[in-house]
Formats: sequence, structure tokens, C-alpha cells
Amino acid sequence: MSIIAVIFVVISSALALVLPWLGVLAYYLFSIMQMQYLWPQDFGLGRVQLMLSGATFLGLALATALKQVDWNRILTPVSLLMVLLVILVNLSLHFTGFKFYVDPMTDLEMPGLLTQDRVLDSFNKALIFYFMASLLIDSRKKLLCCIYVLGVVTLFYSLWANKIYVTGEFWRFGENGRLGGPLGSLYLDENALAMMFILATPILYYLGVGQKLWFIRYSMWFFIPLTWHAVFLTGSRGALVSLGVCCVYIFFRSFNRTASICMAVGLVLAVVFQGGQLLTRVDDTVATADGTEYVTDEYLERYGAKAIDPRVISWTVATEIMREFPLFGVGVGNFINAFPRYSNTNPHVAHNTYFQLSANCGIGAGLIYLWMFARRLPTLKGSADIDGTRNFARGFKRDYLDDLLNSLALAFFVVALFLDLMTYDILYFILLMSFCKYNLDRAPPPKKHKLIDSIYRHVKSNREQKVENQAPSLAQERYRTSGNSHLSSR
Repeated sequence: MSIIAVIFVVISSALALVLPWLGVLAYYLFSIMQMQYLWPQDFGLGRVQLMLSGATFLGLALATALKQVDWNRILTPVSLLMVLLVILVNLSLHFTGFKFYVDPMTDLEMPGLLTQDRVLDSFNKALIFYFMASLLIDSRKKLLCCIYVLGVVTLFYSLWANKIYVTGEFWRFGENGRLGGPLGSLYLDENALAMMFILATPILYYLGVGQKLWFIRYSMWFFIPLTWHAVFLTGSRGALVSLGVCCVYIFFRSFNRTASICMAVGLVLAVVFQGGQLLTRVDDTVATADGTEYVTDEYLERYGAKAIDPRVISWTVATEIMREFPLFGVGVGNFINAFPRYSNTNPHVAHNTYFQLSANCGIGAGLIYLWMFARRLPTLKGSADIDGTRNFARGFKRDYLDDLLNSLALAFFVVALFLDLMTYDILYFILLMSFCKYNLDRAPPPKKHKLIDSIYRHVKSNREQKVENQAPSLAQERYRTSGNSHLSSR
């Protein structure tokens, strides 16, 4: 690692020991941004994530010793279901009834696929840190900091994509005219990279809504069209659908009707004038579905005569697997190996996070995944307000953070209909923010405290309690003294 990476790790780890929630921000900043692939010359092969998670764990342990952590959060229904998900995923590797099958041609034709052990290891690490973070993000200010971290990452990638386009470096990252992420990163796939750009729209819009200063609000909204252009550069059809759904949600749940109308009109104009390649891919898909496009012999051999997309075949295979192995699936990370048993076409991944979880780990795991998003539905009726004690930002009748989290969940869920995102940290980061907001809405309004809420708060509160206990005796002493002085004056 370079000196820059060492400084980042040392400062982040030191802060995580004293302020463990800052370790959560540093960990997800590094993980979601994929710094090791953006700047390999600085971070190299350093185990930065391991160091950050270790420091955060020590900070959590120290905060627990000082009685600052509410471990009852683990006993909430949401957390217990996540624990059940971890159990189902791990059991699926050992108790599936599927006989392991390996096609030697798979490794030759599709190198670089994650093995079962690597998938399970990535999943377990993501969930372990999720549980740690769910204990540490315990205030609205900390939740807002998490959202800002995700906003910084999405905006960075949006500006990075536009820079690649303007400077003519597209050939370094693009394939067949589509922009992909840095080599080796999670965003090497164009569709996964497009997910980052989609999430930027609701974050920039709703964080702008919450700003009191108008010039900051409009400065955030200024960058939204740039994120759309970044989506078009990836040529992702699923991302276009997700972006449209997200903008429709914002249109009907906007706190600024003028801004929402401008966004709708602007998106239509942007698609018409900047989304040419993306619209061409959509037209080709529709033409293939109608049978009006000539289908080559190679396409027929690999995907079948009526297949719109390889995803359709994957979803059919996943459905057959769920029917035959409903309890534990075929085993975590085993979908690609089970594929030849259900289809004669070229093996490929599930291309759907729900099917990936259900086919690999059982229908129960898939239902938990769906429920995590469905539980956001009650917030559409209104934001939680306990006895009118919470004043929503800028006098709104509902909390703009609920709409922000709803739009993030909706945008991600639509993208996940076309991608395998089971091991992506960004999934559990969105679920983490939703979980924290859920707990904050149902907890009594906390006393105001500073954002820098260190582990020494407990010691300070003990001192304050001693002062309060001594207060009655001091008052009695003052009364006795004043009484004696009154008698002496007489």
C-alpha cells in the first residue's frame, strides 16, 4: 500500500475505536466505491476491508463494555429474519439434495465465476458487518451520514463516467460501445455499474429537498442530468427501466411539484437526445420478441428460438430448481453447476437476485429477500410520528427520508430483477439504512446530543447523574442556610 492508503487505514481505524459508527462509514465507503480497483497503485493487495472491520469490531466491543450499545436490536423481527437468512444460506451448502455436477466446459467458457466457497465467504462477511453496523447507527444524524456516503460514491462514479466520455478514454473501459467499471471491480459489468448511477437520482433529489439553503438544493439537482447520461453510457436496458420507475415514484411523491415536472420532462428529453444506443438495444429486444428480427443459427443454438434474452432461460431454470429443491435449493453458488441438468443451452447465472437466492438457498431465503423490500410499503401511507413529538424537516407533513429510502429500495429492486446481487455490499447497506430508520421511528425521541457521540458519553452521563442525585441535598442546604440567616436577621 502507498502512504495515502496507509493514512486512510490508520485514521479510519483509530476513529473506529473511539467512534465505531465512523468505522461503519469508512468500511462501506471503501467497499462500495471499490477503491482497490480505482487506485490499485495506492491500495494494492492490502487487506483494507479486514482492517476496517476489525477496528470497528473492537470499537463495538468497547462501546458495549461501556453500556452504549442496545443489543435488543438483534431481537427485533427484522434482525431475526436476517439471522434466519444467514442460517438458510449456510445450511444450503450442506443439506441440499442436489448431487453436485461440474461441466468441465463451464470453466473453459466462463472463467472467473465465483466458487461456492467464495460466494459463501463474501455473503457471510457482508452479513456480519451488517449486524455490527445495525447496532452502531442509532441516531438520525448518523443515518444521514450513511446516506451522504452513498451519495458521494454514486456522484463520484457519475462524474467519473462523464469524464471518461468527454476525455475520449471510453475505449479503456467500454466494450461494444458500452461503459463498464474499473477492471476487477464489482462494476466491471455494465449493468452493475448502471445501478450506481440510478441510485444517484433519488439521493441527490431528496437530499436537496432537505436542504434549507436554496442554492445548495439546486446545486445538488444540477448533477442529476449527468447521472442520467452516465446510465445511457452503460447501455443497460434494465437500468433504463429502473430509472423510469424511480422517477415516476419521485413525480408522485415529490415535495416540490415544479421540480418533479422538470425532472420528468428532462428525463424524456435526455432519453430522446442522449439515449440513442440504449433505445436501439431496446428496439432490438422488442424485435426479437416479435420474431421480426432475423435470428442467427448461433443464437438459436445457444438461447433457443423464442428466447428474448438469456435471462428468460435462466429464470425458467431457476423455477424448475425451486420446484424440485424448495427447502435448501441446489446449494449456495451452485446455480451454474446445476444449469446443465435443466437446459441444453450454454450455462449462465440466474440474472435475478430473487431467483439466485431461491434456487441456490431455498424458497424461504427468497421470501425473506422479498419481505425486506415489502416492509417499506407502510411508509407510503405516511411517516411515523409518535404522539406528534417529531417535527419533520422544513415543516413537511411527512419525512423526506422515508421517500428517499423507498426510492432507493425500489430502484435497486428493479435492477436486481436482471442481476445477481446477493453478495454486493450495497444491497445490505440499503437494507441497513431501512432497518435503522424503522427503529428510529419506533423508538422514543432521543435527547439531543452532538454528532461526535464518543464512547465516553456513558462516563459523562454517570457524572451528570451523580450531580442530579446531589441536587436535592444542595437545595436543602441552601434552604437551611437561608432559614438561619432569616432568624439571625430577626
